[in-house]
Amino acid sequence: MRRFPVNAFIAVLALVFAVTGWQLYARNESERFHAVDAVRTSKSYIKLTLDVVFAQGPIATERYELIDDDGKSRAVYTVGDRKGTIATFQELIRGYDVTFAFDKLVQDGIWQLNSKHPRGPDDTKYTVNIEQTAQGESGRRTFSFTDPHYWAVAAGRQYEIRLDPHKPTPTQGDLLRLDSTAVAEPRYAKIVDDFISFGSPAFHRTIASARAKLLGS
Repeated sequence: MRRFPVNAFIAVLALVFAVTGWQLYARNESERFHAVDAVRTSKSYIKLTLDVVFAQGPIATERYELIDDDGKSRAVYTVGDRKGTIATFQELIRGYDVTFAFDKLVQDGIWQLNSKHPRGPDDTKYTVNIEQTAQGESGRRTFSFTDPHYWAVAAGRQYEIRLDPHKPTPTQGDLLRLDSTAVAEPRYAKIVDDFISFGSPAFHRTIASARAKLLGS
């Protein structure tokens, strides 16, 4: 009676497990490599702009731009007067400051805030635009508002009156006791400050000098 070759069977079985394990490992590693490589080679682009239009005064327009194009970052400031003179200043940004500024703006509501109606013809108008591309996905939105400090602290409250046809019209005292909703939104002022405060001290000195020249012209 021939004996079953146990040693050979174990060796073959071990080889099968080894080959199967290697195939699974290689497939998982290949998937991870392609996923990481896709992130590494995908185009990343962020452009944030704040346009300011002044109704009065010697300065007519201002623009603040923060741009990160595949890790190459810069801040751009443009100012124009009512005579048509336009000056542009640029600062190259090292590191991840634009990315951090983008995260701060997202935290302050740049994707959630909506346009507000102008309060008057003499109000300064602010327009925010955001463009983002990452891992093949892109998004863009624009919203505008005036007087961010008004919306931040003095917008007041909004009252809702519900009249019941089966009850008498509420008196003035009843109206004063109606529930109200606060409509003040401080994030408009925060977003403006995020743009204006960005940049190195040298860049801010350049901006201040340019504004001073136009204001004195």
